Order: sequence, then structure tokens, then C-alpha cells
Amino acid sequence: MSIPGARSVPVYDNPLKHVHLQTYLNSMDNILQQRVIGGDNIFGNGLLESRPFYLYYFNAIPNVSFVYTINGEKSLAAFKKAYEKDIVKIYTREEIGDKDREYKHDIALIVLNNETIIEFGDDYCEILHNGKSTAFVNEVTSLVKKYRTREKRKKFEINLITSGERGLTLKAMEFKRTKLDLSVYYEDDFRAIDQLIYKRLNTNDDKGIVLLHGVPGTGKTTYLRYLIGRLKKRVLFLSPSVAANLMQPDFIDLLIDNPNTILVIEDAENIIMDRKTTGNSSVSNLLNLSDGLLADCMNVQVICTFNSDLSQIDSALLRKGRLIAKYEFGKLSVNKAQQLSAKQGFETVVSQPMTIAEVMNQHEPSFEKKEIPIGFRARL
Repeated sequence: MSIPGARSVPVYDNPLKHVHLQTYLNSMDNILQQRVIGGDNIFGNGLLESRPFYLYYFNAIPNVSFVYTINGEKSLAAFKKAYEKDIVKIYTREEIGDKDREYKHDIALIVLNNETIIEFGDDYCEILHNGKSTAFVNEVTSLVKKYRTREKRKKFEINLITSGERGLTLKAMEFKRTKLDLSVYYEDDFRAIDQLIYKRLNTNDDKGIVLLHGVPGTGKTTYLRYLIGRLKKRVLFLSPSVAANLMQPDFIDLLIDNPNTILVIEDAENIIMDRKTTGNSSVSNLLNLSDGLLADCMNVQVICTFNSDLSQIDSALLRKGRLIAKYEFGKLSVNKAQQLSAKQGFETVVSQPMTIAEVMNQHEPSFEKKEIPIGFRARL
């Protein structure tokens, strides 16, 4: 029965019509979702963030392919020339420094007509794609790999471990090679220890620990400078805070990329103290790295310097097969101190043992606090 003046409403009795309606509604939801992504999500580091920008531009989550250690500027120029007809839009960020005469490449985002966005940084290429462009991704990868860069090792360097956007990285720092006459600066028994350390640390596919300890000013750091200048392997310097996380995935990845290296940990007391008294897990990490299954794969050697007495460190570090060498740096004997003092041009008559620091800086005033006795002893 029909009602006069009533408006007729179509009835969706065809299942395909329901499908088309749902598709339309989904597309509307996608459009609305696309518009919700704001500037805070898209912009970062002074330019568009590639992943949220891909989501905004193509309304899809991208597949990501990375190529590291390339010359970003040269590979960008080659890419623009090779794929000029496929480029829809290019967004760039350039910088000019105090010593630069013109702008230099920093970051570039390139939108292409095949649902692909490519980001070129200073030393990387990031390819964001829909997963259906395998041949294209391989082509781009082959192109940019032609511009691989390998950092030239400085003649004398030590590498600082720094944290960046892609995890832990190495920053090479050049230092002056130290010339040192061991017979003047150290006691006669140290020469044999130096020869052992030098031989083992220059042996490839080796592992183990070197422990150097003694009171401040006795020449531990001076010897390290001398030793590093003679080593052929890459040397990594670890702060105690980084060394406490030796088994973290980022650190393991770094060691995998740099096998046959030497780790130097200065002021390592907190890392090597006896587990029985401290419950410190850092010792276990160091043991695994120096003489465990991990050590067999990475061939890492470790040098630890510290001021504490050897009796306070974990006894497992002293085990044969793990320990390369240990040495306690003490004050120079009267004869050795007199010899070093004379070599430095001082006319002082040395009458008691002295540290290297005391001998080398004897012309400077002392600012050390003197203990003032109190009570009964003060009147004696």
C-alpha cells in the first residue's frame, strides 16, 4: 500500500550494491583519515618526515629499503638525471656554513609517479615504496651503491662511540703519536709487559683482556697514548656508562661491523668490580665479550684502566686464557725519578719515590689539601 505524497526510498536488495556502498564509505574514511595528519606529524628535522609524508601522500603505509654509507649529494644528482621523467615533485633542504660559499645538500625527498618516495640524506638513501616495485628498488639500489663512501682511516686515531639517529656510530678522532722511552718513564720490569701487550694486540683474530691499574699520575694514560700509536687495529674508546651496556643490540651491531677491534675502557672500576660484593652484571658482559662464544665470533680485545687495588676486581677476569697481561703502575723509585727529573731539565735532588705526574710538574704549586691533625696527636 502506497501513501500519497510519500517519498520513495530505494531498497538495496542487490548484494553488489552493498559492496559498492561499503567501498565508497571506506574511501571516504580514508580521505578523512588522510586530512587528520597534521603538520606536526609531517615536519621534522627542518624538512618533511618521509614516512608520515608517504602516508599522507599515498594514504598507505610504505615498505622501506635503506642504503647506507653513500655520498648523498652525488647519488642524488645521478638519480635525478636517470629518473627525470618519473619525478613528480622534489622537496629539498640545503645548508650553508660559516666557511661555505654556496648551499650544500642536506636532505631531499623525491616523489615519483609509481607510488614511491625517495629520501637522500648526507650519507644514505631511503626508498619508500608499495612493495610492488621490486625491479625499480633494485635499480635504484644498484645506482646509489656506485657512490659508496669508505672513511679513510687517519694515521693515528681513536674512535669515540656516539649515539645517532641510526644507533651507535663511530667518530674518528686524530691524535698525536707519543714518543716514549719506557726505560726512563717506567721501571725496568715493564718493558717485558709492553712487548707482550704489543704482540697480542697486533695479532688478528685474537681476544682477551689487559688490566692496567695504579694510583692517579703513575702513567697509565701516557702509556695508552704510546701504545695506541703503535697498533694496527681500530681502537674504540668507551666511557664507563657505555661500557655498562656491552650486550645491548646496538653495541653488538657496532662490533659486528667492526671486527678485530680493541676496546679501551678508562676508569673501569664500576665495570670490573667483584660480583660477590656488588652484584654487578657488567662483569658478566665483559667476560662474554672477551672469552665467550661472542668473543670467538668478533675477536675483540679489551684494555681496562683503573685506580683500585687488583684485589677488588672480579677474580674471573684474571683467569688464564682470558687475561693477556696485568700491570700495576706505582711511584717511580728514587733512581728512576731522579733520572726522569734530570731528563726534563730539573736540578732537583730526589729523595723519595715520586709519580710521573709529580716529577713532570714539580715546578708548579701544589693545591692538594694537607690533613690537619686534631685531638691528642695535634699536640705531639
